[in-house]
Amino acid sequence: MASLHVINVSPDHPRLSECLGYLRHGDTLLLTEDAVMALADQRIDWPAGITLRALSPDLGARGLDPGRLSVDATPVSYGEFVTLTLESNKVICW
Repeated sequence: MASLHVINVSPDHPRLSECLGYLRHGDTLLLTEDAVMALADQRIDWPAGITLRALSPDLGARGLDPGRLSVDATPVSYGEFVTLTLESNKVICW
């Protein structure tokens, strides 16, 4: 696994656009807190070749059902979040 990018800001925050610009093929993007709302935002152009994940408790807290979203994002638990950080070469928090 290349880099793990972790972001927690809403889809309208400029930091999300900046993060998307830094993603490279093979990277993983983990959406947490308000960033999970980006999965329901049709305006976002997700980069090709990345793995998209979302923190499951944050999806539930915002009423988002991963099976009903048009974006393919894998929900992860807190334990899986820890595993992702351990398996990644680099972790970048935005």
